[in-house]
Order: sequence, then structure tokens, then C-alpha cells
Amino acid sequence: MKIKIKGKRASRNDQLFDYLMNEIKPGDSVLDIGCGPKVYSTPLLQKNCRVMTVDAWHVVEPDVVADLEKIPITEVTQDHWDYIFMIDFIEHLDRGAAERLLQDCKRIVRKKIFLLTPLPEIWTDNVHNVENENLWCHGNQYDVHKSSWIRQDFQGWTPLQFSTLEHYFVGYHEA
Repeated sequence: MKIKIKGKRASRNDQLFDYLMNEIKPGDSVLDIGCGPKVYSTPLLQKNCRVMTVDAWHVVEPDVVADLEKIPITEVTQDHWDYIFMIDFIEHLDRGAAERLLQDCKRIVRKKIFLLTPLPEIWTDNVHNVENENLWCHGNQYDVHKSSWIRQDFQGWTPLQFSTLEHYFVGYHEA
């Protein structure tokens, strides 16, 4: 679904969105890491979920501004969360920082971590989007891609299949 955020284009995958809305129940807590325009987490507020958004780019107005390449998530929140979203995010970190973040998230999640990342067949450095003044991420240097992932990187995760996301790893890690 195409969405306008402050007059700029953003998008949300409807199949993934519907899956998440069915999975997460009223009253659940959700930590949205690398939230960007919050297209997946904001609707959860209407379900009376407790949501905290984290992003390095202050322009998207997250609850917490934090560069997770430099600051561990455990310094951002000491809480445990029912669900953690890392949707279209992990590729924005260098590999070492991303792997540390994944391990830290496994320690603070109660139910599931949901993750989506592009696979090598469509991976780019994303500079073309950062430079596109019509997109929500225009000028966001944190939106440049730094690491590439393959399905085998997510051993122990449960993959999800969506016809519109065949060139992405989409899945969850269960606590």
C-alpha cells in the first residue's frame, strides 16, 4: 500500500501488515526498531498496544532517537517486549552491529522478533531512494544499506512466505 507521510511517499506491504495485525493482540507490547515512518507500528496504538519506536533519524519522530550501530538496544530500553519489529531495517547496519543487535533482541523479547530484509538478488545500497526527494527517506543517510543477508543467515528463524516478498527474508524468531 502506498502511503503519504508528511507529503512524501512511503509504502507498506499489505500481506505482512495483515499478518502482523492478526498476530498481535490488544495489550501486547511492541518495540519497533528502525521504525522509519512507523507504517507497521502506529496502527497498533488503535489496538491498545504499548508501542515504542526507535530510529536514528530524528525527522521521523521516533519515541527514542538512537543510532544502534553505536548504542546497544539494552541501553535504549531495559524493558522486555512481547514483540520486536525489525522490518526493512537490519540491512542499514554494518554486519557486526546488526549481529549484536539480533543477539540483544533475543534477550529482551518475550514472544517473537519479526524481521524483513532484502536478499542479494534485489539488494542495492539504497542511495537512489535516499536521494529521491519524493520519498519519505529523502536525505536520510541512515537509510543507506550497509549489509547484505541471505536466507541461511537466519538459521533457527521461522520463515514466512508472502507472494509479494519473494526476494526478501521475512520471518520470526520465537523466544
